[in-house]
Amino acid sequence: MADKKAIAAQLDRLTLYPATPPETASPDSPTPSVGLPVSRVDKIIAEIRNRICGRVEVEEEWWCIGLSCDEFKAFEARFEAEGDYRWPKYDYFPQLAKFVLRMAGTLHEAVERRFEGLVTEQLIDIRRGNDQIAADFARDVHATGSPKIERDGGSHCPDGSFAHKNATELGVILEISHSQKLQELPFLADEYILGSKGLTQVVIGIDLEYRKNKGKEARVVIWRPRDVEEDGEMILEAAQIEEGIFRAPDGSLVDGERILRIGLKDFGNRHDCPGIDDITGEITISFAQLYEIVQESEATKRVQESEANGSSGSG
Repeated sequence: MADKKAIAAQLDRLTLYPATPPETASPDSPTPSVGLPVSRVDKIIAEIRNRICGRVEVEEEWWCIGLSCDEFKAFEARFEAEGDYRWPKYDYFPQLAKFVLRMAGTLHEAVERRFEGLVTEQLIDIRRGNDQIAADFARDVHATGSPKIERDGGSHCPDGSFAHKNATELGVILEISHSQKLQELPFLADEYILGSKGLTQVVIGIDLEYRKNKGKEARVVIWRPRDVEEDGEMILEAAQIEEGIFRAPDGSLVDGERILRIGLKDFGNRHDCPGIDDITGEITISFAQLYEIVQESEATKRVQESEANGSSGSG
């Protein structure tokens, strides 16, 4: 992770102009010049600054604001003009006119790291196996982190991803959500799968609940590309093909022996990887393993919070 103090110092050099109330700004206004007052752009920059500097208590890691396409262009110009900001991440959904600020916390990052580690361990096993074709293919599959994906005026940074080295699109994408972000996961799946013209093979959503009415419920949702007939034409869609709860509201394991399967060939695609249909092998992830990932990540979060509170108390 980037050094937060260094980024905060950079952000403090951004000029914030007196902001007018967001509701007075016209979503259809022309693209403003960089440096002119833009109420919603100002609000985004202020939110980023306040969160990084710890000036606000942040309960939601997923912060949204309505933003027109022109305003988003103004934000990117304003943001990038001040330096190369690799953190925090953000999303923009042009069809929804919505900007999303991602502020991944300790739990969020721990789940991503453990999930990536679980997949990588199995890829290593396949590389060492007796199936030479599968082993050669697996050697060229790697975790690709959170690359910025820009298409048709939109912008997204997945929480985690994997791809074959020859693939022009990410093969498997991971998104970790809780409460508010859960509502956006289907839109993200559409953006990734439809935007890649079906070359992205799997989008995995892991949803963690911490609201009073749902306790500690956790679930996983899977999307894949699918062709469906509509008015006599074949249309590509992001189809939700699997969903299941692996942790009950009381925190207990649910359906621990249930298995999620990711084909080795899902990390590539037919367009970029000739002969991929002959690739066998798969990555398997049980609900018990997902449960363990979340439990261990929560323990990591508690330890770090305890250490942080101890440090602040000793000062």
